[in-house]
Amino acid sequence: MHYEFVDDHVIAPEWYGAYGHPLKAFEWLRLNDPVRYVRPEGFQPFWAISKHADLIEIEKQPEIFVSEPRPLLMRQASSPEVRQEIMVEIFNRLQDSPKLLQVLATAGDGGLIRSLVQMDPPDHTQYRALVQPWFKPTNIKALEHRLTAIIDQILDDMRGDGRERALDFVQDVAVYPPLKLISELLGVPEQDEWRILKLTNELFAGDDPEMKRMADDPLSIFDTIKDIYDYFSELTDQKRANPTEDLASYIANGKIAGEYLPYKELVSYYTIIATAGHDTTRNAISGGLHALIENPDQWQLLQDNIDDEEAVKLAVEEMLRWTTPVAQFSRTATQDYTLRGKVIKAGDHLGLMYASANFDEAVFDRPHEFQVLRKPNRHLAFGTGPHQCLGLLLARLEMRLFFKAFIPRVKSLALGGEPERLRASFVHGFKHLPILCSLR
Repeated sequence: MHYEFVDDHVIAPEWYGAYGHPLKAFEWLRLNDPVRYVRPEGFQPFWAISKHADLIEIEKQPEIFVSEPRPLLMRQASSPEVRQEIMVEIFNRLQDSPKLLQVLATAGDGGLIRSLVQMDPPDHTQYRALVQPWFKPTNIKALEHRLTAIIDQILDDMRGDGRERALDFVQDVAVYPPLKLISELLGVPEQDEWRILKLTNELFAGDDPEMKRMADDPLSIFDTIKDIYDYFSELTDQKRANPTEDLASYIANGKIAGEYLPYKELVSYYTIIATAGHDTTRNAISGGLHALIENPDQWQLLQDNIDDEEAVKLAVEEMLRWTTPVAQFSRTATQDYTLRGKVIKAGDHLGLMYASANFDEAVFDRPHEFQVLRKPNRHLAFGTGPHQCLGLLLARLEMRLFFKAFIPRVKSLALGGEPERLRASFVHGFKHLPILCSLR
């Protein structure tokens, strides 16, 4: 069927909510105009980068292509007048948070969150080094026993009395393994897990009415950010007074050049760990299960090889490629740069479209087929270069342990209704996945 390319398809959250990753648009770009300047409605224009090799070329030159001031592609306020009105309203909302108001007053174009995602060297290098030891292979391996116990408990609850049950796999199951583990790592008490989940949903899926704090209030995201600052400020005080071995203590007491982290960067560090630490993995687990249900031959193949550690690892990599939970990041050129004959000017923005790269015909054999034993699989679901995902080993472990525990227990499994996707084009995936399932 003929496809006519439309700029909006590349990034419009409404399109992602209706259809998922715009694979037809990406395929058209890769074949016809892999470095294309697009002007989607409501967004600043940007170069849509669609080829696997080009994303790697850009990511590996952080001195030329920087993250600040636009680390991801988001809708912008329509005019300077509207932006001024918005700022006045935000200041009014934050009147009872003097420290946050101070952050806002000095934020400029940078916003209220400045995490690793927004940083460039040397800050990125220093801040990443603060927690890098936490994510080394030996530490991740040590979490395996605890994660297995969490998953077993979740699957026991999912089983019920063993009869077929109707469940929302995203909300009832997939959300909990990564959420519970990252909450424990941060020292967040079990009774506050819901708060981490709620704040994450509101932060990452702001264009989805179901996930917003208030569906008809575009500024409710700032109420979310206020809650994030309040919660993690209190946690910092606790961890400085009584430090433990958890990751939150590591962040609270971490120092750069002999000083505690600035307030904004401190809270942002918790935020990126808490949110990226579970939201993306939830999307990969639920999207992976959907792909298995839709491809029963691949379900059978994985089921037959579930005791083969290498096969399970391959299946996890294919789920990551297939789902690509982080759809895009953005970079800004610091100098003129020629890519595939196109001159990207200094100051131009680039959209790194990871889902497009993960279906690149030049890299993947039959990319639109879900193959659990695909090898090689050089996907970019975790990015590449200095900004490659810090928690990739943890995400892989969580997915591997979940499916190794889940698949042998399944007696019957089928879709129980129409899945619903997030209306979001940054972190993307299913928000509802109805299934009919019985477990042993």
